[in-house]
Amino acid sequence: GELVEQRRGLGWWRTLRAAFAPDAGTGPARAALVLRDDQGHSQDIERAYRVGIRAAKREIVIANAYFFPGYRLLRDLRDAARRGVAVHLILQGRPDMPAVRWAAASLYDYLLRGGVRIHEYCERPLHAKVAVIDGVWATVGSSNLDPLSLFLNLEANVVVEDEAFAGELKDKLDRLIASQCRELRAPHAGPSTLLRNAAGVMAFHTLRRLPRLAGWLPAHATGSLLRDAGEAAQETPAQELSQARLRHS
Repeated sequence: GELVEQRRGLGWWRTLRAAFAPDAGTGPARAALVLRDDQGHSQDIERAYRVGIRAAKREIVIANAYFFPGYRLLRDLRDAARRGVAVHLILQGRPDMPAVRWAAASLYDYLLRGGVRIHEYCERPLHAKVAVIDGVWATVGSSNLDPLSLFLNLEANVVVEDEAFAGELKDKLDRLIASQCRELRAPHAGPSTLLRNAAGVMAFHTLRRLPRLAGWLPAHATGSLLRDAGEAAQETPAQELSQARLRHS
């Protein structure tokens, strides 16, 4: 159940932290390359997001171009908001494909009514793929939070633990929210019509089954260099998480 899932996530996070590249000559920043492929890394990027979200204490800010993640990640965002974490999503308000906004909007009611704050960027199509958690943890990369990126494509993100890097990225996201986004409110998330409710139910059931459906498709593998680097990272001895971050994992 949930406890088994948390233990698996914790073990994976320890492996990821072991892959961070500390160097006494470069300062306190640590970073790791996280891949998504079908050769042992099929859910690594999603896991990085989920473990970070579950460990959050104060604030989560995610900016993503195509937002249609798995059910578990949606649940983690809503659970974080319910335990008092300020959760902000910066999403497309004027996407280059109208279906993108419709798909994301089918999830809005669930998130907004759970306390997640949604900000739509309406200046032009958005192509950001970044996140900051608690002003310390950040990720930047190629992966959207949608089925293609999380379950099918070859993707690569860099996860960084560094206050200076995360702080600068958060400042930019805060300015974007303040000056170029409009915030959606639960009463204004859209009419609660029968069609909208049915679309939300269908979306949720689809999201819950995407990992299994993706397993039926032809596998993708990264190049040998990246694959070998990922395997070498997994063989590195794991470092323990601090008790403070374990409390909410």
